[in-house]
Amino acid sequence: MTPRLLHRPGRRAAAAALLAALLGAGPGLAGCSAPEDPGADPGAASGAGPGGPAGDDPGGSSAANPSAADPSGAAAPDQVEIVVTGDVLLHPGLWEQAEADGGGELDFGPLVEGLRPFTQDADLAICDMETPLAAAGGPYSGYPAFEVPPQIVAALAGIGYDACTTATNHALDAGEEGLERTLGVLDGAGIASTGSYRTEAEAAEPLVLDAGGVRVGLVAGTYGLNGNVPDAPWRVDLLDVPEMVEKARRARAAGAEIVLAAVHAGQEYSSAPDPQQLEVTHALADSGEFDFVYGHHTHSALPLERHGDTWIAHGLGNSLSEHATRVPVNNEGLTVRMSFTREDGRWVAGDPVWTPHILTLDPVRWCALPAEQVCRSPEEDAASLARTAATVESMGAAADGARPWRALTAGP
Repeated sequence: MTPRLLHRPGRRAAAAALLAALLGAGPGLAGCSAPEDPGADPGAASGAGPGGPAGDDPGGSSAANPSAADPSGAAAPDQVEIVVTGDVLLHPGLWEQAEADGGGELDFGPLVEGLRPFTQDADLAICDMETPLAAAGGPYSGYPAFEVPPQIVAALAGIGYDACTTATNHALDAGEEGLERTLGVLDGAGIASTGSYRTEAEAAEPLVLDAGGVRVGLVAGTYGLNGNVPDAPWRVDLLDVPEMVEKARRARAAGAEIVLAAVHAGQEYSSAPDPQQLEVTHALADSGEFDFVYGHHTHSALPLERHGDTWIAHGLGNSLSEHATRVPVNNEGLTVRMSFTREDGRWVAGDPVWTPHILTLDPVRWCALPAEQVCRSPEEDAASLARTAATVESMGAAADGARPWRALTAGP
């Protein structure tokens, strides 16, 4: 089986190499420091992981560890950082904002700019493309059958997204034509995707992403398609635990060293996973084939849970949205960063670092909490932060090691 591979040069590794070169250039640069890494672990070593330098790792040969076979001659990475975010769910209010920001053209850049510090330096940044994309120039439509401006993809690529899942309940809102157009736009922007497909052969290929020399498999599935019936059963990946596990095995056979599962399910606007979510996510974790499991769809943040040795982010909420029915939770969400360290030839997951956010109003902007500047108002920011933290930690995540990117105090 030939995997679909997305090659990335390893942005964190490249930045570290550049910094090392600058520091070695002479004493005039020795005082320079790298920009702050949002959510960075202050106790983490800046070089090799706990197993020591790659050359001393008993599992470091290219035969035992495919990431060690770097044709550039660079040392195999000992750590990889993966960032996952919630639904990209465009409503008319968001493309109206983009039109205002673009002076008549659609410019989604200012809307998503707040995400840049979290996505651009990750070894792999993954979104969920909730809806199909319309043709350039429209017409565009919102709920209940979405066809949204394709210009959003350039904005996502511009802040560092590498891949998006597309197995969602809205995947067939614009039929097979809209599904295929969406995949084409993502391809054109250099963003890989999985979860919906143009051909049966494409559906059979595992997606394996090259994250700075580490191969990461991505498997996705949705609970349903809003009553739409695809023209072929392979068009969209549904929640089927045995099939998702088999796809993970195919990804590993194709070279994946780390495999993620994205689950699109749950009760909208809830604060806890429903029975289907728990059954599916726990079964995926128990299979031993997935290193991290995360979810979308509820349009609300859900708890983090350590299930056995596997972390589960049950729901990341919305990254972007502007629902006609506005409730506090559907303008909030999470960005979760997972770090994996190579130890004795295998990859071990660290504890998640989570970043809550809120969408500002007039203008609409993605805004991380706690904010250096106020996002909405001190009162609204504090309420959102408290609500999200209580939800995230409601299944014991804090006691098990998950932590926020900043101390949870609101305001500058």
